[in-house]
Amino acid sequence: MKLEYFADEKGLNDLLETYAETFAMIDDYGKQFIQGVLSTQEDYKNCLNQLTGAYIILEPLYNVAVAYKENQELKFYVEKKREMEGKGEKVVATNLEKEAAYSVEYIRRVRNILEAYVAATEKGIITAQTQMKNLTQDTKYKASQEA
Repeated sequence: MKLEYFADEKGLNDLLETYAETFAMIDDYGKQFIQGVLSTQEDYKNCLNQLTGAYIILEPLYNVAVAYKENQELKFYVEKKREMEGKGEKVVATNLEKEAAYSVEYIRRVRNILEAYVAATEKGIITAQTQMKNLTQDTKYKASQEA
């Protein structure tokens, strides 16, 4: 995983560009689930393998994005508070918290995108596993009826 993605806004944009194909693949599987295109064990096996790969890549990036956002927001808050106290200004926590939240808006956007794709990937994996299990049981049931 490249931690330099989290160095600045350009890095975060690079992250989104680098993983655009992965996001598109997840979106495509979402469409296939909606349209009922997946029907065989092989279809679900391929889906499961690709979504699992995407999850393995995106989950660590998401966790780093969460930590990075929290750290940057806290850093802004602490620095701004010290600056205001140094000038003898009154510190209003609510206003300062809003400023701190605003200061990490681009990090939050990327974090939210990663969070959404990780969640979608998890749902896709669960669905593919369930469908594979159902198809396996159907195959066994049909085989036992034919015997």
